[in-house]
Amino acid sequence: MQKNELHRPFGRRAEKPSAPRRPIIAPLLISAALIVAIIAAFWVAVVDDPNGGRPVVVANIESATPAETGSVTTEAPVTSVPEVPAVTEQPDNVQLAGMPQLPPEIGGDPSLLEFSNYGPIPRVSPDGRRPREAYARRSPPVGEGVPRVVIVVGGLGLSQTGTQAALDTLPEEITLAFAPYGSSLQRWVGKARDAGHEVLLQVPLEPLDYPQENPGEHTLLVSGGAGNRQDLHWVLGRMTSYTGVMNHMGARFMSDERALLPFLGEIGERGLFYLDDGSSEQSLAPKIGEALNVPVLTADRVVDRARSPGSIEKELEALEAIARVKGVAIGVASAFPASVEAIARWASDAGTRGVVIVPASAAIGS
Repeated sequence: MQKNELHRPFGRRAEKPSAPRRPIIAPLLISAALIVAIIAAFWVAVVDDPNGGRPVVVANIESATPAETGSVTTEAPVTSVPEVPAVTEQPDNVQLAGMPQLPPEIGGDPSLLEFSNYGPIPRVSPDGRRPREAYARRSPPVGEGVPRVVIVVGGLGLSQTGTQAALDTLPEEITLAFAPYGSSLQRWVGKARDAGHEVLLQVPLEPLDYPQENPGEHTLLVSGGAGNRQDLHWVLGRMTSYTGVMNHMGARFMSDERALLPFLGEIGERGLFYLDDGSSEQSLAPKIGEALNVPVLTADRVVDRARSPGSIEKELEALEAIARVKGVAIGVASAFPASVEAIARWASDAGTRGVVIVPASAAIGS
């Protein structure tokens, strides 16, 4: 039976049961442990951490590699030609000197090569030998007053059939120039040299209406600045065993002093000579080459501007006439079938007309 206020005696209050006592030791221990933990965490974060607990971002830094395509648009300073010495800066390359033997796919003398980021490129050997002399075709002595003619046929290596036809048709006295874009270039260069030909390498240079007219990948540009050096090394590394380089297009580039200075400076430093195909009357190559003491040859005629056999024969006759006046004349042509055949016919009886065909290197100093 539930008790209520009616069952409690008047004047007395009901007694409440007393609550059990709670121990006070456990909370104290827990609080002390928390304080110790906080102090320890602060010590580790601030004292043991040299960054004082500040957030830190870690980034991996890798060595930069030079760009393999395109040109850096860094402008070079304009300098007066007579006051500019030859370029003396050398790339950070690993020398090939001391190698006992080159891989079969790389031809040439190891002492005349150095490794770049784009393959082996020419250099002057430690004993002073230069590629333009080491790889020059040895021509027989020519008597005084005998007219000499240089014929350079370019554009080789692009067409396998056309290159083989040129090697089969042209006499060994004809100098052959290879474009840097062909496949199996070193194999073709080896065949050309085995057949007795002197070899040049063509370098793509900016024409007047670039990029509408584009010589190809790694073209050296007037606005190329320091990037032109990388593009030049790419071209120079495409093959070996050549005596010099010649332009492929390049009317705008060759008329710009600022662009030509470092280009010709490095060509000379690497022991090469430069052949200007004579297609641009505004070319500054001869002037700058003289100032830098770099051998520069300039072609007298492009013999196949018109590709008909009759036109090419007339140009070759005009070239002979120039040689009789100057002592030596240089003609350039492309490896078109009509050009190759006309040059071969002309060369077959040049001796009977008292004309001697010589390699391009033989015209240096003439």
